[in-house]
Amino acid sequence: PPLPRSCGIMAAAAVVAPMLCGRAAAPLSSAAAPAALPLALQRRWYTPPSRRTWSKQHHRIRTPRPMLDRFDLSREQPQKQWWRERPVAPATFFGFPDVTKHGLRGGSLYVEQMDSVTLAVLADKCVKEKIVDPEIWEKFCWRAQQISPRMHEPDLCYIFRAFARADWVDQNFLTTYLGRLNRRLHAMHLPDVAVLLEAFANPRFRQSDYLQKTLVHLALLLQHRDDAKASDLARCCAALRALRPLPRALSGEVLEALELLAEALLLRDLSDLGVSRAILVIDSYVAWGLLNHEKEGKSNASADLCWALVRDLKGGMRAHGRERPNDLATLALALSAGGLDHEDLWSELVMNLEFEAHRLSGSAVCMAALGAAKAGRCSGKLYEVLVRRLSEEQGKLTPLDCSRAVGGFLRGPAAVAEAAVTRGPVAERMLELGLAKFSPEELVAGLDGLARARGGVWGVEALAGGLLEALHPRLAELSPAQLATVAKSLGYLRPETREVLSSILDRAQAAIVAALAEELLGPSPRHLAMLCQGIAAQPRELLPNAGERLQALLPPLAELLAAKPSAVTASTVLASLLRCPASAQRTAVLDACVQRLAARAHELTASSLVSLCSALARLAKAGWTPPELLLRQVAEMLDMKRYDLNPGVLWRASEALAALGAGPLRLEERDQRRTAPAE
Repeated sequence: PPLPRSCGIMAAAAVVAPMLCGRAAAPLSSAAAPAALPLALQRRWYTPPSRRTWSKQHHRIRTPRPMLDRFDLSREQPQKQWWRERPVAPATFFGFPDVTKHGLRGGSLYVEQMDSVTLAVLADKCVKEKIVDPEIWEKFCWRAQQISPRMHEPDLCYIFRAFARADWVDQNFLTTYLGRLNRRLHAMHLPDVAVLLEAFANPRFRQSDYLQKTLVHLALLLQHRDDAKASDLARCCAALRALRPLPRALSGEVLEALELLAEALLLRDLSDLGVSRAILVIDSYVAWGLLNHEKEGKSNASADLCWALVRDLKGGMRAHGRERPNDLATLALALSAGGLDHEDLWSELVMNLEFEAHRLSGSAVCMAALGAAKAGRCSGKLYEVLVRRLSEEQGKLTPLDCSRAVGGFLRGPAAVAEAAVTRGPVAERMLELGLAKFSPEELVAGLDGLARARGGVWGVEALAGGLLEALHPRLAELSPAQLATVAKSLGYLRPETREVLSSILDRAQAAIVAALAEELLGPSPRHLAMLCQGIAAQPRELLPNAGERLQALLPPLAELLAAKPSAVTASTVLASLLRCPASAQRTAVLDACVQRLAARAHELTASSLVSLCSALARLAKAGWTPPELLLRQVAEMLDMKRYDLNPGVLWRASEALAALGAGPLRLEERDQRRTAPAE
């Protein structure tokens, strides 16, 4: 008969134990237990509990059976599912504890074991994740100084840039790294210089001597080596954009470096840059004024590079707008400021701005409005979507954004200007911020935007009065170019008191003339023409000595015209001299203007040609006769560009030319005067 389970266990133990000990088993007595069974017939009746229950109960490998199981763990407690459990191993990055979770988990970062590459990567990750924990940065700063003597050049530059972007200023760190960077500058290649220039974008980490040495080294690399990649050259251009403004000496070094970078980029395949970097390169050259049409420069490399990039950008706006819509606004402002009037690219850009307006930031909305309006490309639909997005981003607008919005939306229709600025979110945000928080540059930009508003816009005078009141005590902080802008704006927005106007014009005239005499980098011939325009636009009762002021500006105007400025500048000077008393010096300046206009009349737009005709007719009544050659050229240009004008405008130029003896223009039905002249 089968043995009980306990007897079987005892029998097996009695047989196996002596065998393991090396002795023969003693026979069991019949009274103690039954006879032993052969080993082949013995059965193991014991099963360990772990094999019977663990595999059926553990939730990680067990498959629930809804019809049989009373408890469905995945339904009752979903947080207990194995893929939702907290991992046993801690989160790491680059082999070290993840710095993004240090605030939650604590513990050691093992900074003392980090090498230069690890430290550079982790510091850059903290910058990207916006981690500002002082405990972390103090340890990074200590380790960075400890291993700085044995670092290579790329690691030095990357760690220095990470601390600059985090704005973590430690005097010991700054002294140590500036010394090491100066010591190893001769061994740096172009990618290292690009990273170092990106670090110098923080003014607290920028010292003029070290920046000048870096710019000189960059120029030497560009002159004597030709192995740089197009992407590294573009990074240098973008890094130089962030350095503005700089002193005069350093600005000259930057301009020379940008010219060398343009020559190097023209020898590369620009299609490798991508849309984003191409936009940054264009923005850099426009911001530094290398597309200035006032003077004929020694090299056209900068303009050629920008036009080549503009042609390559065509067709890439839609895909790039989905990824980075704010870049479209940057491109619009750069194209308008640089005069890069590419018809196909503008059409594509405006269309994609309308598509992506709902994703733009508040700053990008203001940039897009200013750029498109300045270039005359802002459609009614674009104004509508930008105003809607501006209302949504009102609380995030900065003083600079408000100034740009004033300059952009006030160029549009009166309804748009009031909905966005005077009665809309821009004016509310300016009152919320307070004009005391606006910098002089932002106040000047806002005043210039208000001067471009169309007639009949509500609230322009009140807003301009507030800006001028905040700006007048800070005139000493303005540059000559900004003073010229203020003087021109006051030709449209006249202050109530004569003393305020006289003080502003006196300071602007003295600053611009002194800057031109010293050949400073800031003012250009255009700024002197703007000053003359602002003086000539003032009424006699408000500025009775306008003629004497213009008479005093004739010597610098003669030098200005000898430098061959643009046709727009020459036309502005010619129109402003109507208030100047007749003299031989005035006649010489007018003849120089005419000579420049005869050579560059094709640069003027249709509206500028109409204004030029009116100015020539008024000067002829004052006793000065323009040459017939200029009149014929102006008439030919107007005939070619007549359809660029709005209906009912060309008749003004026709009457002015008829008064000058050049014959009336051929007028179509759209060109006729809309209303009868007043008797």
